[in-house]
Amino acid sequence: MNEFEKDNNFQLDKREIFLKPFYIKKAHEGRFVFCDKGQLANLLNREMAIDTILQKDKNEIIGIEEKIVRWPGYNYTAFTLETMSCTVSGHERKGWMYTAQCDILFYCFCQEETENKMESYAIPFRLLQKWFFTDERYLRYKTTYTEQINHTECRIVPIEDVMTGVPSTKFFILETEINIKDTLGLLT
Repeated sequence: MNEFEKDNNFQLDKREIFLKPFYIKKAHEGRFVFCDKGQLANLLNREMAIDTILQKDKNEIIGIEEKIVRWPGYNYTAFTLETMSCTVSGHERKGWMYTAQCDILFYCFCQEETENKMESYAIPFRLLQKWFFTDERYLRYKTTYTEQINHTECRIVPIEDVMTGVPSTKFFILETEINIKDTLGLLT
């Protein structure tokens, strides 16, 4: 199993434990869909960066992109925002910071080696894009590349910068027990 598959399996496990109960609680009559399998799911994932569709009142739907990252042995202080999904010559492709059409970027950190909580941020995606690209702000942040075959390019953006630049971003802690403080006003 390669690193991408390990990370994906980790995300799917954590999503089932933490996000599923949260979505059930927040969705209208518990209605939401994980976009994992099938032709439409592939299109939503690849072209729009939507992992989950959540139904709200009056048939409003919210497209959510989920990033759930493992504990690396230290506390996360920054988001990794993808600017190029592939930098290989002849196969270049813009990253999800350019192409995503989700409503919310759900960025979740496993901040310690624990099974019972995640630090999470709900970021209104269009506002994040606007802030990130205005006056080429993204160029101010450190660039990193993955070791994977496509050499993905990302910018390392401090959490505090996003919280200041996109003040409607919400922070909350998800716990395995549905003892979640509702600070996610975007989904209420």
